[in-house]
Amino acid sequence: MSLPSRWRDTVVQAFKRWVRAQDAREVLGAATVEAWLTLGSTVTVLLALAAWVPGARDFFDLPFVPSLLYFAPAFALGLGFAVLHRGRQQMEWWSWLLILMGTASLQFFMATLAARAAMPAAVVFAALFLLVTSFHGRLHRVTLGQPFLALGTAVAVGLAALVSRSEEHLALFAVLGPAAVVGELHLGTFALKHDRTLAEAEQLRATVQAQILDAQERDVSRLSQTLVRILGYNHDINNALMSATTAADMLALMGVQRNNLARADFADVVRDLNDSLARIREMVMEIRQKGRLSVGSEPESVELVPVLEAVRSSLRWRFPEVEIALEVEGSPHATVRGGVTTMRRVMENLVLNACEGDGTRSAERVRIHARTERYGGRLEVLIEDDGPGFPAERLAAPIEELSTTKPHGTGLGLYTAECLIRASGGTLERQNPSTGGALVRLLLPQEPR
Repeated sequence: MSLPSRWRDTVVQAFKRWVRAQDAREVLGAATVEAWLTLGSTVTVLLALAAWVPGARDFFDLPFVPSLLYFAPAFALGLGFAVLHRGRQQMEWWSWLLILMGTASLQFFMATLAARAAMPAAVVFAALFLLVTSFHGRLHRVTLGQPFLALGTAVAVGLAALVSRSEEHLALFAVLGPAAVVGELHLGTFALKHDRTLAEAEQLRATVQAQILDAQERDVSRLSQTLVRILGYNHDINNALMSATTAADMLALMGVQRNNLARADFADVVRDLNDSLARIREMVMEIRQKGRLSVGSEPESVELVPVLEAVRSSLRWRFPEVEIALEVEGSPHATVRGGVTTMRRVMENLVLNACEGDGTRSAERVRIHARTERYGGRLEVLIEDDGPGFPAERLAAPIEELSTTKPHGTGLGLYTAECLIRASGGTLERQNPSTGGALVRLLLPQEPR
């Protein structure tokens, strides 16, 4: 490949990189017909004021017609670009060439103001020119690797210097030109690095979000399997209930002769037994239906205070010897799968475990503290008790189903709570505080208030 071909390929590739770095929506949003007509009118009025208003005329000493002619190329290119791209959502390669020429023409106009105005007004226009070129450098991602606009700026400054009105103006341009190019390159490079940082952060966020969703799906699947396994016992429970119902019927036939109760009293006992069995059967069916429905549901907003009050009231009658203290900061709302039913189940299981202790030694005091996490903004619920605490080997191992230290426990309470919390995007942590007892910390997504 010849040297000219290699140079051409290098320029083409650099131009493509520069185009990819641009934000076409931002450019199209700013370069509208209305915007250019407004700019044209504003520039015309300002030039007229600077040329003809007493005081301003002496300060700027700026000829109106030549200055307006210097603005004409930028206005024509900008308005033509806006007309060609009205209603369009994308830009072609030639669109970016128009952008380069139009931007360089606008910079040429700004530079001619500094070249033709009297001192010290020329310094004011020079400062404005530096501000505009720096903005263009950031907007169009000007770097050493893609310096197309910087070259246009250099050409604009050089052409404007040719019409300078004095040696003082040439001296000003000797500083203005390099400063403008360096400012463009600096802010363009900074903007490009910022774009890359944002892209990496977005990619990292997407990766973490995908991992969280994957973990939630696994937790939902694990919980589903566990619930299905538990609900699979429903058949055995139904068989046992049928046997109990049959036994109740037998009692109704045979019990009167072998019991000292009157027939009416004995019939009441049998009826109560049958009613109780029917209620148990209904509850089993309700548990099975709710369990299957709540696993795959979408997260719902749950007001925490009524749930905690209901849990405390329920367990206070069951454990009258345990003091259950409740402290809630604000009015938090958590988002959980299964809504109030799931939240009630989680809190009841965890507070119940705290009240029961290890089965041999129970707690005397349980404290529930709910608040918004200080930095993360999630809902934080602390359940602390003064019981025996968690065994050290349990803290070092993950929570497992059917694992418990209680003589008559099943291990499902803490395991089910942890599965439901993780399926809702939250976490459950356990620890033994240095003051004794056990501490369970929940973190759940919180509905913005």
